[in-house]
Amino acid sequence: MSKKLLTVFGATGNQGGSVISTILGNSTLSSQFALRGITRNTSSARAQALASKGVELAVADLNKPQEIEAALKGSYAVFAVTNYWESKSREIEVSQGKAIADACIAVGVKHAVFSSLPNVTKLTDGKLGHVAHFDGKSEIAEYFESVKGKTGMLSTYFMPGFYVTNFKTMIRANPQVNDGTPTLTLPWDSEKTHVPLLSPEVDTGTFVAGIVSYPEPKELDGKYIQGVSEWSTPSKIVSEIGAAIGKEVKFNPVPEDVFMKFLPSDTAEELTENMVLVRDYSYYGVGTEKKQGESDKVLQPLGLKTQSVTEWAKSGSWNF
Repeated sequence: MSKKLLTVFGATGNQGGSVISTILGNSTLSSQFALRGITRNTSSARAQALASKGVELAVADLNKPQEIEAALKGSYAVFAVTNYWESKSREIEVSQGKAIADACIAVGVKHAVFSSLPNVTKLTDGKLGHVAHFDGKSEIAEYFESVKGKTGMLSTYFMPGFYVTNFKTMIRANPQVNDGTPTLTLPWDSEKTHVPLLSPEVDTGTFVAGIVSYPEPKELDGKYIQGVSEWSTPSKIVSEIGAAIGKEVKFNPVPEDVFMKFLPSDTAEELTENMVLVRDYSYYGVGTEKKQGESDKVLQPLGLKTQSVTEWAKSGSWNF
């Protein structure tokens, strides 16, 4: 039986790289899918490492629709991801995402999986209206839905949670603030804030692999999948990281205006509202921590497991 071609955007990045690693590392999946990785530089060390493992490489500039279409030809499924932070422009990101959607339709992709996020402005009734890197991705997902029409293409939206890798830079040992104990300082409640954590380099692939290999793919059409390795609270997060690395880690809750002062002026409002979204709306919406089982259904057919905070914390080095 011939393999289905899965084309992955951002093949050398966190999300795309995770998808490729997961497929390659699972004999069932690697027997079902051939892989094509899209990158802007096929000669880079990371790209060549993928090529050595049998991944076909393709070049595509997301600002050039004709290159996107050429890179997607022959694809059964596509995993697409856009990067707001590269331009810090919602308009540019949305334009790129729409170009991907149009290309998927043009070449006859059967299943498109887009890395999206909630529309924060709508979710909060306008109370949080400056989280552009969420709202833009939501707009792209809406565009996918609007253009696929009766083409027969299925679309599923993977919504990555809060990256555990953020804690590598967010936890700081600052003797000017406390006794030098590594501390996580955020405008969250230590016990009441529900944090949807994702280990991006591992579990992006876990969820996307579950989506593209799901035995009844039509059931996932138009569905939004919460990409969460583990739901936690701030106090539990620092406790588990501390236990894993053998060093006490504290949590320091601060008001929003204090937190905002820690941030660069051009991103302060957006990132502060992002943290308020986690605190007041559980990131995906109030009560969504109780609905994770609906998303985890995509993991069940292959028995896929997510990575815990403890496992992640033990897997890398920490410098305080």
